[in-house]
Order: sequence, then C-alpha cells, then structure tokens
Amino acid sequence: MKKATLSLASLVLSIFTISLQLRADSVLTTINIGSNEGTGIAANPATNKIYAAIDNPGQLVVIDGKTQQVIKTIPTAPFAIAVAVNPLTNRIYASGCQSAACNIFVVDGKTDTVLTTIPIASGNFLGIQGLAVNPVTNLIYASDADNGQYVVIDGKTNTVTNQVSIFVQPAGIAVNPKTNRIYIGNGGFPGEMLVYDGDTNAQVAIIPISSGSSVQGVVTNFRLNTAYGALDGSNALAVVNGATNQEVTEVPTGAFPRNVDVNLVNNKIYVPNGNDPSVTIIDGNTNQVLQTLPIPTVSANGVAVNPATGLTYITDLSSNKIVVLQPK
Repeated sequence: MKKATLSLASLVLSIFTISLQLRADSVLTTINIGSNEGTGIAANPATNKIYAAIDNPGQLVVIDGKTQQVIKTIPTAPFAIAVAVNPLTNRIYASGCQSAACNIFVVDGKTDTVLTTIPIASGNFLGIQGLAVNPVTNLIYASDADNGQYVVIDGKTNTVTNQVSIFVQPAGIAVNPKTNRIYIGNGGFPGEMLVYDGDTNAQVAIIPISSGSSVQGVVTNFRLNTAYGALDGSNALAVVNGATNQEVTEVPTGAFPRNVDVNLVNNKIYVPNGNDPSVTIIDGNTNQVLQTLPIPTVSANGVAVNPATGLTYITDLSSNKIVVLQPK
C-alpha cells in the first residue's frame, strides 16, 4: 500500500475552507436526543450532519447541523460507544455489542440507513472502545478492549482485513491520515500511547505518559503532526509529538476528562470534563488553556468539532441532551 502523501488540507479541508480566529466559545443551545447515555459522537463537515450514539437502548441519532434538530434515529445495538465518519465516502461507522459479540454498523450518510453490519469477534464486557477512519486509505480501525487488539476494516468491501494484537487494553484510537500512523491509548496501566504503521500494522513506538494515567480518548492533528490523549486519572491532556514519538507536555483540564477533539481549521482542542460540568479549551499552537467553559452537563462524555461551521457538540452520559458550543 502506498504511503499517504496527499495532504488533507487539499483532501478534506478544501470541502469547507474557512478562516476562524481563536475567539472564545459559548453555549449556543442544547439538543434533546430523547434518551440518556449519550456516548460517542462524530461530525461530517461535508454534509453538516452530526451522529451521536446512545448507549442504551443502542441507537445512532442524526442531527442537522443547520437547524440543530434531530432528523432521524437509527437502531443499532446496546453498548453503543464509538462513532466515526468518512467525509469522502459519506459513510458512518458505529459500534454496538450484545450477546457476547460486537458489530460495526455501516451507515449510508445520504439516506441515513444501515447498509450492513460487520461482525467483530469481541466480547461485550468492554467491547469496542474506539473507532477511527483514514479517509486517504479508506480503512477503518476499531479498538477491541476485550481481546487486546485493534481491528482493521476495508471501507470498500466492509470486511475485516486484519486483527492486530497489542497486549494492552485499548481505549481511544485515532489515525493521522497524512503520516498513516495509528495512535491507541492504553486504557489500563501503565499509562501509554501506542503508535502503529498503517501500511504494515507494525508497532512504531510505545510512548510513556509521565503522569502514569491511563489514556482514554485519542485524537490527532495532521497539520501539527500531533496526537492528544485524555488522561482521566490525572485530569490532564497528554500532548504527543508525532515526529519524535515523545510526550511533549500534559495540559491541566477539569475532573475526569474522557474524550478529546480538535478543530483542524484553527487548532483549538476541546476536552469535556466528566466530573466537572465544563469543557477545557486549549490552543494547539501553544498548548495553553484558552478557556474553561461551564456547560449544562452532568457527565460530559463524547465531543465532536465540525470545522466547517466552527460548532462543537458534547454528549452527556447522564442526560438526554447534547450541548452545542459556538465561537463568540
């Protein structure tokens, strides 16, 4: 497989090229999604739709990013945690686990209907903890916490092409489509982030986390060649240099951060705090906290930035709403 040399600045950002300054954020609105236990969330900047998973009963909620209204609810399966989007193919991937097995639900973003399900030979104790898409290679990656592996899926055939043992409890997973590197957080101990080559699935590095905390949500910024990991045990965000495979710093957040996302237009990083009704907003250029914004959540969980609109969406495990943030 060829190295991913195509810059996503021309591949993805050309779809929604805009200029945003580092303005302070505020709460725009909240969206009632009809059920508690909102978990994973992802935005499709090409269609301005947002997809949010509801853990129980197992659903994928579709939100119109223009009206901030729910336009469809797609049944999936209980223990729905992870969601990922390929904006180039307009495919959405959502996990669900039941009866000691997991599936990845493949959704057509044009009709918002399930095209197929991909069975994953995983248990449902921890199940699929993370999903990531490389739009350059059209490969999807799922972190299987029960079996200590990540699973590679071909987005063209919707089939599993590889299962890579990593000997830790994988949590969040992310891919840098420019370097074709896969980043996986160790949800157990010791705290570390693992790096794999997307061409060969060979391990490139194990990056120790200085605080020793487990790494939960993971995201990358291909523009800065940086990866970020939410450290729920140390109330911080780990910043990893993709060129040196070293942790650069840990930025303080609020209590119990579980996930993280980045705005690829202005490099702002958003970390919802699960035990503190706030979101920590960080400047990715300086690794300095820009703002700690109070938000109306009980247990903030998932986060997704739509760089096309500059809006950020945060799910809440303990309420039936999604909080929408806007730059002032």
